[in-house]
Amino acid sequence: MSTVSTVTPGSVSELSARELRRAAWSRWGYRLSVVAGWVVFVGVWYLVARLVLTPQQLPQPHVVAVEAWDVLRLREFGGNFQASILRVAAGFLLALLLSVGLGLLIAYSRWWRRLLGRVLQFVVSIPTVSFAVLSLIVLGISPMGPILNTMIVATPYITTNLAQGLTGVDRRLIVMSESFGRTRAQIIVGVLIPSSLLSILGGARLAFAVAWRVALLTEIFASADGIGLQIRRSFESYDIQGMLAWALLFIVIMLLIENLVLRQVERRLSRWRTPATGVAP
Repeated sequence: MSTVSTVTPGSVSELSARELRRAAWSRWGYRLSVVAGWVVFVGVWYLVARLVLTPQQLPQPHVVAVEAWDVLRLREFGGNFQASILRVAAGFLLALLLSVGLGLLIAYSRWWRRLLGRVLQFVVSIPTVSFAVLSLIVLGISPMGPILNTMIVATPYITTNLAQGLTGVDRRLIVMSESFGRTRAQIIVGVLIPSSLLSILGGARLAFAVAWRVALLTEIFASADGIGLQIRRSFESYDIQGMLAWALLFIVIMLLIENLVLRQVERRLSRWRTPATGVAP
């Protein structure tokens, strides 16, 4: 004979507590895996620096950390970092604005979808160093080079995610809006963009991770200031220690912005939208 299990408030509470514990263990497991990955990376760095290469070729991690602290206290660090971060932000915002228009075209026009899909695929397939060299040839030493390269490289990632989010919008919302006499602009601003907001943020976070690398690489080739210029100067003077210190500082700061700002904004908006839509982020 089959037995029928009875659902009681106690069993529901126990199941919820079990799911919460499982989620907590999953979060801690992810954090520990990240820490373990960094420990392995530093350990391999030590081994290569001690056993394979000389200190002039690859300084040990603690030596680079001390040099980075010295660089951080320099007066010129603030000006160079400000120049670099402003270029990353400008290129990233331009890519975000451009991607909104391109995403709408791709989502609701078959002809534009075919054309822009091939163009974006072509842009993604081009090595980023090619953009840096091309900006040096076309623009010379100019602050516009890192900005334009950042915009060009980041746009495909945001556009693709936005187009996927727009195609997943409930068509009934659009029909309802049209029945109430809403204009096309009102539907885009009031329905399409809010409904695909999480897709935009997901693409923006991925694009930002690519954008600051492109901006730094372009500064190395075609910039009169910024952290990329300091890396190039250190390389030209065979100061590998200084070069790694500047690069390390920039990477750490960009990772902090990505994880403490962009990820948190995306997470909060995911929690805010989940009860309303009923769709898991």
